[in-house]
Amino acid sequence: MAKILTVSRAVILACCLFAGDIVSATACNADNPAAYSAAAAFCATYTTTVNTQTTGFPTRASSACGTATARYSSACSCKPTLSSTLTSSATPTPTCQPSRPANDAVSNGGFECGLAPWVAKDILNTQHSITSPGDASGFAYQFNQLGPQDPDAGLNPAAVYQDLMLVSGVSYNLRFRTFFDKCTTDEGFVGVMLNRSPVYTVDACDKGAGAFKDNLVQFVATSDQTELRFDFITREDDAVIKIDNVSVVPQH
Repeated sequence: MAKILTVSRAVILACCLFAGDIVSATACNADNPAAYSAAAAFCATYTTTVNTQTTGFPTRASSACGTATARYSSACSCKPTLSSTLTSSATPTPTCQPSRPANDAVSNGGFECGLAPWVAKDILNTQHSITSPGDASGFAYQFNQLGPQDPDAGLNPAAVYQDLMLVSGVSYNLRFRTFFDKCTTDEGFVGVMLNRSPVYTVDACDKGAGAFKDNLVQFVATSDQTELRFDFITREDDAVIKIDNVSVVPQH
């Protein structure tokens, strides 16, 4: 019992310096970031030497700790950790670093960092989003057909695209995964364009619906800057199509 009382007493003393308010004897919450910073700065110098001073303490602590030097020494040695909920707003959000194969020309091919640098284009009765779960990952790009097909969709389809820096004359493998929610004659297809030239299509029924499927396109770059574009064309009023894990790497 004596040990418990000693710990509780130390907690109370720590609270007089670090907490926004005095709390119970069994807990000490560092609930005031400003007070915590000021107290931490005081303790950093106060505990470096033997102190007998009875003045110069933080103003907000004097009423709780008094002027006994032993109380301040104990409080400084028992300081709590500032609550993560209070420090989260002041902690910079880590920069998203999506994993990617070596020599991959595609940025954010798994859509783990949102949309950019991809650019999405919606047309009448279509919508795009980044949804979870993706293909064995957190997220994927999702296309939704929300109503009757736009009469101009064949010539001006909904799409998502990104500019790549390649080496002209080099052979590349484009890999990506597709998901169709159903296999019907109206579900449509995903078309792949390189610099606005069609190179590949995958139909809703080509590989089966309801799961992500592999796609491979082999091509030779005709320019250093290449626009990779996925077009979505469907007559199904409520179609859901996804793409994920896009990569473009040299064949050798």
